[in-house]
Amino acid sequence: MGFDFMLGQNELGQLLIYVLLLMLCVYLAWTDLCDRRIPNRVLLLGLMLTTLVTTVLFPSYPWFLRIVSGAVLTILFVSLSLFWPAAFGMGDAKLLGLLGYALGFRAFAFVLTAASLAALVTTLYLLFFSRARSGSTLPFAPFVAVGMLLLLLSFLLDFFYENY
Repeated sequence: MGFDFMLGQNELGQLLIYVLLLMLCVYLAWTDLCDRRIPNRVLLLGLMLTTLVTTVLFPSYPWFLRIVSGAVLTILFVSLSLFWPAAFGMGDAKLLGLLGYALGFRAFAFVLTAASLAALVTTLYLLFFSRARSGSTLPFAPFVAVGMLLLLLSFLLDFFYENY
């Protein structure tokens, strides 16, 4: 079966941003798993790339809403990280702030919900079927990558459903 449809500029731009953010999340998941760190340089690169893509593909982009969304979410998650550092790392807070800026609130809520559910299921599995202790920690970036993958799949499935 061939692809006999064309992505419009909005869909193409959205797909490009989702793929870019997924690649970023996969790399950050790897560094978080291996080193338990999320490099600031990679987050800054993600911020610059998403800004560049949205500037080129969406000239009438609602910047104010995205900047406010990213700033509010960053402040919220950085505060959570400062008050409860054992549960939530500063790198995770900055990653979620970047996603809030790049995705907007609705898509970000989807990613955060999917990531939190994946983390919950993994935690329950490790507690009940493994030797993990209740004080153990898990890196959160891999779950954010899962949430981002699910958002991309949801976008593609919705696109195919609408066009076929």
